[in-house]
Amino acid sequence: MVTSKQPGRGFWLVGLVAWTVLCVALAACATDQPAPEPGGATPQADAAPSARIAVDVGVVVADMEQSLGFYRDLMGLPVVAEVNTSLIGKGRMVQLRHGASLIKLVEMEEAPAGRSETGIATTFGYRYITLLVTDIEAVVAKIEQGEVPITLPVTELGNGAVIVMVEDPDGNIVEFVQEARG
Repeated sequence: MVTSKQPGRGFWLVGLVAWTVLCVALAACATDQPAPEPGGATPQADAAPSARIAVDVGVVVADMEQSLGFYRDLMGLPVVAEVNTSLIGKGRMVQLRHGASLIKLVEMEEAPAGRSETGIATTFGYRYITLLVTDIEAVVAKIEQGEVPITLPVTELGNGAVIVMVEDPDGNIVEFVQEARG
């Protein structure tokens, strides 16, 4: 916040900043170039300004509070929305953000009749999700603190990436990857 003994000085500064932002936006429109995003990145010219490029994952869970304890409380994913849904069957959906992607936890009013086999090599289909992280050691500390079942211990791959795989409360496999640096 701008503080000044001179009345109107803060308003003048806010006006100058707003004018600068407007000029940058107008210059971008005039040249058919997208305006820079915060931090200096320029979006792709063919992408809509509000387009989100991501992969969202829906996970049907047996106990929403237990799953939130894992994804929100232990792993630190922020909740961005919570809705009652009837599109895929009546239930409660909680959406959590990881980067540009969402993990959509769904607890059905009528529990599904059965569970899929757990494990990566047990059947065809989607078997695990991967969350890219910047500090695998911090993730591992949370995993150990929460006594989360580890299905693949910390492993460094040939390309320098470091991974660990765990089970969420429903036995779904979640892989955490810290990509190689440099």
